[in-house]
Amino acid sequence: MDVVQSGISNVLAYAVLAIVVGLIAFDCRRDLRQLVSARNVFLITILAWYLLEAIGVPPEISKYTQEEYNFSLIAVLLCCFSFLIGYSISKGGIFDSSFRRIAGIDRPKLIWGIFLFAVGLGFLPLIVIAKGNLMLIFDDAFASGNRWSSPFQRGRFGGARDAFLELQLFLRAALPLAAAILAHPKQSSGRRLFAAAFLVYMIARALNDGTRSKVLEALMPLAAACYWRMSPALKRKAIAFGLPCIAVLGLFWAAAAVSGRNAGTTNWETATEVNYVGFEMFRELLYLERMIPEFSEHKFGHTYYVQLVNPIPRFLWPGKPSGDAGLELAGMRDSVNNGADLTISPGLIGEMHWNGGLIGIFLVSAFMGYLAKSWDRIRPMATQSLLAFTIFATGLAIIFLSGRSISMPVLYGIIAILVLLMFFAKPRKRATSVRVNQTRFVQDSQTN
Repeated sequence: MDVVQSGISNVLAYAVLAIVVGLIAFDCRRDLRQLVSARNVFLITILAWYLLEAIGVPPEISKYTQEEYNFSLIAVLLCCFSFLIGYSISKGGIFDSSFRRIAGIDRPKLIWGIFLFAVGLGFLPLIVIAKGNLMLIFDDAFASGNRWSSPFQRGRFGGARDAFLELQLFLRAALPLAAAILAHPKQSSGRRLFAAAFLVYMIARALNDGTRSKVLEALMPLAAACYWRMSPALKRKAIAFGLPCIAVLGLFWAAAAVSGRNAGTTNWETATEVNYVGFEMFRELLYLERMIPEFSEHKFGHTYYVQLVNPIPRFLWPGKPSGDAGLELAGMRDSVNNGADLTISPGLIGEMHWNGGLIGIFLVSAFMGYLAKSWDRIRPMATQSLLAFTIFATGLAIIFLSGRSISMPVLYGIIAILVLLMFFAKPRKRATSVRVNQTRFVQDSQTN
């Protein structure tokens, strides 16, 4: 083990890593499938976005002092324990009413109807903007080109056109529905073929776009549907051997996307030459720890407020706040391109610290623990319903993506899914027996 690199001792980083891995391993001690939970995905998120970089001590980190490095690691550890406190002491339940409705729509014919509605509504702005030119829509997904020149790219400060384009979020909502249709044996071959074509289109479009959130959101429901159909023994093997392979491939793709980012392309040839893949959030935490409060004030929730009001169209509220955390951090680093284009994510923990210091980290992490507990309440239902599991897995993808930042646009897809559930199904009382007990989850999983 290389304990010292570039003058920074990474002993504490290894200690924090051991604690986080131990917390995950303890929860999975009886069944490796416990890894597929909001609790453990959040801890994996911290490991991937923070601890791996902290252990490596790249040159970008070596310019900070040992005290700053250690303080940031303590902040990471505080985030983990605060999250677990919020997870342990709360009962959750905020999503219960929405997921009770799954029992009311988990029928092949109704799922197909909701899927068609979501696809139609999602494609509507593309067809209107393209003026009926379907080849332009397909080229946007399959033709290699500059992602910044897409005809469906929205502007920095959206008007009515950009608000109309946001209806595309229903295409993202259709992804778990499509995966459930494709893997459901009671769906007709024609429906399954159409769902497969839709998934291919969405995956190609996400890869062409080069945004990791869209790629993961497109792939996760399909992977979840495959996983749901596996036997218990095969699921354990998929987790033990499949996840590491997927992680390596994901890092390689992220490197290729970053390598060609300035040109708006994915450059596979130079992917192995980059020293930054976009998962390096520990350096942003270090930077903000140094800058606050001497050079920048605490935000006291302002960056979260900006995200909260993000869904309100700007043409309805011209004075809507626009100073999100990514843009403000770019300004602090003097990286703003002509005033508005480039953003730099502060990272999940960095943004917590920016808003309230260590107290902010404790409070926001504990609240995220409550949300994770609420999401895990639907796991027993997800072991019995393919649709519920694909939606559940989509939520896990969003939890992982939150390591970069809490961004409302990333949440749009899952919000659209919940809206569809609200309008197309009524809750059933028989679906209320959703329990959080870990042993119950393991027992229920054995039947799937």
